Amino acid sequence: MHVFKWILGSVLALAVAVPAQAADYPSRPITLMTAFNAGGGSDVSHRLLEKYAKGVFDQPIVVTYKAGAGGEIGWTWLAAAKADGYTIGGVDLPHIVLQPLLRPAGQPGYQTEQLNPLCGLVYDANVVMVPEASPYKTFKDLIDYAKANPGKLKVATVGKLTGDHLFLMQIEKLTGATFTQIPYSGSGKAIPALLGGEVDAYFGSGSSFVRMEKTRGLAIGSKERYELCPDVPTFIEQGYPIESGKFRGLATPKGIPAEAQKYLEAKFAELCANPDYQQAVKGGGLMPLYQSGADFAATIAREGEQARAILTEYGLLK
Repeated sequence: MHVFKWILGSVLALAVAVPAQAADYPSRPITLMTAFNAGGGSDVSHRLLEKYAKGVFDQPIVVTYKAGAGGEIGWTWLAAAKADGYTIGGVDLPHIVLQPLLRPAGQPGYQTEQLNPLCGLVYDANVVMVPEASPYKTFKDLIDYAKANPGKLKVATVGKLTGDHLFLMQIEKLTGATFTQIPYSGSGKAIPALLGGEVDAYFGSGSSFVRMEKTRGLAIGSKERYELCPDVPTFIEQGYPIESGKFRGLATPKGIPAEAQKYLEAKFAELCANPDYQQAVKGGGLMPLYQSGADFAATIAREGEQARAILTEYGLLK
């Protein structure tokens, strides 16, 4: 009889303890993984989250870096991290759909579906940029030279199989020009490469361009003139039907507790609605574009379909 009472008491105690533990979330700092080097667009975005989380989240957000291979090292790490709600990571589109599509068979790495969408944060239009002293004054100047001298011009990107790489492929396919790609581990490395003369151009994020001095934007991938750099002409107005940009958001490993998902979505929605945060995002060269977890998942699916179509068209995907 005493044994039965002890077992019953233990069961009841456990039943009470589980909700209590759930109610305690989060009970320690939340790690935010950045898959690129410090100083790039992702880092800017994440540092603002870290700053404006104070007073919104019950625990601090702490940024950590897992840079390399165009973000693939970080996203592979994120997919394998413990799904307890204490590890989240920044994810970039179209990077996270391109890499699994183009990864050689048998090579280890994450799959897009292993990343659980948490929310969308920002949009970042792509820009073709050159040093201010460059002889190329227009996008046409650059293309004409590249067509006449295949492979001679060196172009910085933030890595192979990234959004920058797809941007480069779009331009080459549409114009017939050929460039030599020089991949870097993040815009924090690509920017000094451009300013230091290691490369002739940088096909990258508008957030990089907005934060740089002594550079000229030759064309931007937004549909219309971009609020953050209105003097840069679009591809479309110059006669090139190119739209290109990146969506940046947050994801977690698959299978985090439902209460953690609910908490994180609600708190990031609150943070992203802060006008001071939104202004700071623009100051960092990014356009605020909050999306719920479900909406961000839909964006990922759409970007995946578009990337697959482009890669198939270019003969890069069987």
